[in-house]
Amino acid sequence: MKFLVDRTLGRLAKGLRMLGYDTLYYRGSDPYQLFRLAREEERVILTRSSKLTPKRPEDQVVRIQEDRPWAQLKELIEKGLVSLHEEELLSRCLLCNSLLEEASREEVEGSVPEFIYYQYEIFFRCPQCQKVYWPGSHQERMNQRIKELFAKG
Repeated sequence: MKFLVDRTLGRLAKGLRMLGYDTLYYRGSDPYQLFRLAREEERVILTRSSKLTPKRPEDQVVRIQEDRPWAQLKELIEKGLVSLHEEELLSRCLLCNSLLEEASREEVEGSVPEFIYYQYEIFFRCPQCQKVYWPGSHQERMNQRIKELFAKG
């Protein structure tokens, strides 16, 4: 499933990308453009706005009730729109949504702090915005939060 998150849910977009979901963040205010983009790319629109209603039968709009991003993700899980696919976790750039590509240590030299360069062997780079990721403590904390998010009970 692919999502289109409107400007009322910007932080949710990062959470969905973290889970591996193809998620665009629409910053504009024109609902017609939002619906056009969602139709063209077959995306489900996520919003907090009660004013944004489907215009055609193929339009899919899900209104999110929760305020906090983690609670919003939990809401999507409870609605059956999001599930855990471990092979997809942390596979997308949190900033621009592109799929990450593995990068060698030599390729990221100068793009990461020196102590990170020497401490880690595995790196990933976004082919679009060039942001570099590595399996550090931040990733460990995100994995723990994801585990808690999908825990039953």
